[in-house]
Amino acid sequence: MPGFNTIPSSGGGGGQPNMTFVGSIHMSTYNRSWAQGGTAGYYALYSANQENGYAYFVGATTTGVPLNRLANVSHAFTRIDIVGTVNDMISLYKTKVKSTTEFLNPFAGLPSYPSIISSSGNFVLPSSALPIVNVMLVGGGGGSNGEHHGGGGGGGGGVVKLTSYQAVGSTGVTIGAQTTGRNNGNPTYFGNVYALGGGAGSHHGQGGLSGANGGGGGSHNGPHSGGAGIVQTSSTGLGSVGSPQYHGGHAGGNNQGGGSSSHQRGGGGGGAGGPGGNSSGNNSGGTGGLAHDSDITGTTLSYAGGGRGAAHQGGSAGEQHNAGFSGFGFGGRAGGHQHNSGGGTDAPYRADQGVVVVRYYMP
Repeated sequence: MPGFNTIPSSGGGGGQPNMTFVGSIHMSTYNRSWAQGGTAGYYALYSANQENGYAYFVGATTTGVPLNRLANVSHAFTRIDIVGTVNDMISLYKTKVKSTTEFLNPFAGLPSYPSIISSSGNFVLPSSALPIVNVMLVGGGGGSNGEHHGGGGGGGGGVVKLTSYQAVGSTGVTIGAQTTGRNNGNPTYFGNVYALGGGAGSHHGQGGLSGANGGGGGSHNGPHSGGAGIVQTSSTGLGSVGSPQYHGGHAGGNNQGGGSSSHQRGGGGGGAGGPGGNSSGNNSGGTGGLAHDSDITGTTLSYAGGGRGAAHQGGSAGEQHNAGFSGFGFGGRAGGHQHNSGGGTDAPYRADQGVVVVRYYMP
């Protein structure tokens, strides 16, 4: 069949300027194959009834596109396979476009506003906002046990950032809930994109659990390793749009001691800004990994730091060693006290929940 450029407009022409009408077909069934060829270029298939559907431009390679959208088909094709609605009419157009260059810093002069989402539901983009947003997702922090021998700190949740991400209408949000004890943090979702929760810190005789950032190893009968950090990729939560960036993947600190009398606490869980610290000596607890700092809310705050491992005799929950603490995604700080000393509380320590922050722009 001759290429598209040799086919004159049919059916009397018409359509928008720079959009050349080619022809239309009737969807007598929901799946039709149209023997229409063409060369590489910009094409659009429009439903007369504005119904949803999908089409495949088939040649040496195949390009799939939704109906009612302009698409760049980078190869020649010999047919178009369409899945749509029975009794609809589908029309094909080829479009001429002018050359352009990238407009740098497009949001520099526009006012923007943060939406801080701390409970599950939907983010609804204001109708007057641009359809482009910046998003940060923080997974829930990993929990930690506070048994009498203490334990390692929980790992901070993973942090996922999306820049110039296209959002329209309503987007589903699931916030990684708080957790306690030797339980990993819960993931946080924005649409199909998600950030994993942190790994749990362990009490005596156990290693830390793996998570977005690993939990710290427990005390007693060491050594016990901290949990491994997981690095998310495009196929595991990040997706491929919005220039996704991941902050996390750090391991929890280790209990480096040995023997039943060793009371070294596993290091605090690795935060989004670095790995957790290892225990430095008997009765010690490692520091939590540093948090990730972000100014997406308009103020620089810290997110997803690792919890500190407990010191054996003091029962101290420890500080998280992060300025500007925001209260989201931090791993649980380990508590505990020397056996029968009454120096602390036998209780699981609660980690922080996750959060989603969306910054949108108003023209």
